[in-house]
Amino acid sequence: MDSNATVTPVANLQIHPPRWQGLDTTWTTAAVALLLLAITTRFISGFLGTSKPAQNGSQTVPMLPYWMPIIGHIPQFSFAPQSLLNKARDAYRSGIFSLNLGSTTHNIIFAPPMGGTLMNQKHSIANMDSVGKHVMTAVFGFPKSKASMERYDASLTGLNTCYKHLTSEPYLGEMVQSTIDVTKRNIANLVTFSESTVDQVAWERTSNAETITKPQGEQVVEISMMPLIRDFIAASANPSLIGSDFVNNNPDFFQDLWDMDRGFKWLATGLPAWLPIPQVWKAKIARSRAFNAVRNFDEVMEKAANGEDPGQDWQDLDNVGPVLTQRLKLYRQLNFNMDERAALDLCLLWAMNANANMLVFWMLNHIYADKYLLARLREEIAPFVHAVQPKQLFGVPEPPRIDTFDHEALANKCPLLKSCYIESLRLDSATWSFRVMQEDLILAASREKDAEKFLLKKGTYTHIAHSIHHTDPAYFDDPQTWRADRHIKREEEDGEVSVNMGTIRPYGKFKETHMLKKRG
Repeated sequence: MDSNATVTPVANLQIHPPRWQGLDTTWTTAAVALLLLAITTRFISGFLGTSKPAQNGSQTVPMLPYWMPIIGHIPQFSFAPQSLLNKARDAYRSGIFSLNLGSTTHNIIFAPPMGGTLMNQKHSIANMDSVGKHVMTAVFGFPKSKASMERYDASLTGLNTCYKHLTSEPYLGEMVQSTIDVTKRNIANLVTFSESTVDQVAWERTSNAETITKPQGEQVVEISMMPLIRDFIAASANPSLIGSDFVNNNPDFFQDLWDMDRGFKWLATGLPAWLPIPQVWKAKIARSRAFNAVRNFDEVMEKAANGEDPGQDWQDLDNVGPVLTQRLKLYRQLNFNMDERAALDLCLLWAMNANANMLVFWMLNHIYADKYLLARLREEIAPFVHAVQPKQLFGVPEPPRIDTFDHEALANKCPLLKSCYIESLRLDSATWSFRVMQEDLILAASREKDAEKFLLKKGTYTHIAHSIHHTDPAYFDDPQTWRADRHIKREEEDGEVSVNMGTIRPYGKFKETHMLKKRG
């Protein structure tokens, strides 16, 4: 080649991929990385989560494998909790497993013997006070100051003592009789057939009662059964607890209580109301109104205790139930302020209404879905509950009224009714108990001598999941089916009939008790 020749450079061909292709590659890489992370986490958690030998012949609690590091089972527990829990129950037949919820270990117990042993432990070993304090402040508005917390700690023993008025005589009998008296007055107006909402009673208005005429000319009322029963029970039962004045003066209180209950878990998070989460601010607004109603009641009770006139709207404070009158003495003794009293009393009203009222609805819903069962129950209770039609005066018909209501016979001589109640407790009450482990604790899976033993480590959280046990096919045949006579046992020898709760403990106790016996 001539050294003097001119070299013409050749342009290099450069190909740039479209921007969308680069983004696609990035997303693919990220997806592959997340997939590898999930698979790795699943493998490691499955390996580390198996039971391993621990102290004194025990073993660690097995943990259900999970796919996401750190957050663990939170996604499944948030969006499909029952599926997750049933899967774990079927996989770990010893009666205990654990979940990783945000890097915290939560032991889940569903074996009755193990749950009973845990609940009988001292608070220094398995404690629930810290959770109780959080719920009291975040959900019910108890003040967070150091002085308030000290008064709360000082009141716990006294508050628990006050609950004897809910379970022992003569207080229990007085409250039951008061509830029966109010129910007898209200029952004729369960549905009034009034077309105008002005003429309807409170529980009809909240149930969207509508009077319509069928093509055959029959007049009927279409109504939402759940709020009807729920609000009727609230209006009939709460006067024996907090008095008739409070119920009459606060007609919207229980609607706020239901709204607050629906947002319970959102209140428990402690999230501020200004966040754009409707469930949060709705629950906080309902809690504020309910709190103020109870605070006003506590102020009135304090006035009456001081010998002052409580006002024209509060002239029947004598029928306030014994639990709240005893709590008032404790509040005054410990110098509780009104906000502290209101939070504690609001908590009591929530606890007394949130579960029991709905249970009555579910029980009636199951019964009325079976005409044959309904007929059998009516025949069983007929000797103990009797209604009469009063004579007409001046040509004006009076509604029927109940003249006989033998609640003791209903509890002791109606095995089918009691079995329906227990079956509703089993299937329709999803209750859990909770403890924080303050010390290491070894629990046996059963009462057998060679039963497996598990170590609950200090600093972990332990839940007794009664609802998981209540739907365990190992204990209950066809557990998802509501069966009215499931809990009735008849002895072949002497025909004796018993209704037994067995291992069903919706309110946290696992001791076996026979509910009633009746000669057949």
